[in-house]
Amino acid sequence: MGRNKSPKQRLLALLHGLILLVACLVVIIPLTYLVINSVKLPREFLTVPPTILPSEVTFQHYQELFEDSKTLRHFRNSLTVTLWTTGITIVAGTLAAYGLARMRLSAMILAGVTFVFLFIRFYPRVTTVIPFFLVMREMDLLDTVWAIIIGQLGITIPFVTWLMLVVFQDLPLEIEEAAIVDGANVWQRFWRVVLPIAMPSVAAAAILTAFLSWNEFLIASSVARRKASVLSIAVAGFVSDKGIQWGPMAAMSVVMIVPMIVFALFAQKYLIHGITFGAVKG
Repeated sequence: MGRNKSPKQRLLALLHGLILLVACLVVIIPLTYLVINSVKLPREFLTVPPTILPSEVTFQHYQELFEDSKTLRHFRNSLTVTLWTTGITIVAGTLAAYGLARMRLSAMILAGVTFVFLFIRFYPRVTTVIPFFLVMREMDLLDTVWAIIIGQLGITIPFVTWLMLVVFQDLPLEIEEAAIVDGANVWQRFWRVVLPIAMPSVAAAAILTAFLSWNEFLIASSVARRKASVLSIAVAGFVSDKGIQWGPMAAMSVVMIVPMIVFALFAQKYLIHGITFGAVKG
């Protein structure tokens, strides 16, 4: 089959291969260098010119991290925030999207609602840091995981609502009309008919929400510093006025990245299935 390809097809295949190779290198090289830095001796970060490969591999930075009780607290807080944010977002966002999709709103109103969701998702988050901090202070929630969760919900719920709204709009109404004939109410139609069909997209939305929540830094750093500190704050904590602790920072970064890599490996088929759901609908 490959011998029958035209020169144009071969050129396109070569171009696609080069683009894929460049994309892989862009991702793999920084990650590899991060891992290498996490096992370097402290003195090697001060050499001129800087060394790429360590002269001696050491796990000193990891040992110091895991001997510190704060590391476990950072990990526990990150996991708590991610699980609660993802759970609340999926429930609220999915229900809101289904309600909007079945309210028979005019195209103009629905476009306006969609624009609001996208605007909330993409406007500069730094503009809300001070007002959000003041609100959390008045609610006596500073330095708690709930302050981080509430702040993240303002990002994730609009995103998931917009994503699931597109999915529910693409579902054929005939399926629900058949359920109405059988006597199903709104909740039964959603729970027993619509949700099982849209479950791949719900799973994809949950995965994307988990990634967003786990890696979020700005909101967490504005309302939590000590007891509710998460891994992203811990990584930034190695940068101070006394200098940058490259080794411990690299080790903490690896500790933060590894769970998401493992999670992505197990969840990738659900993510791909959910993203492509309805793309080839007949």
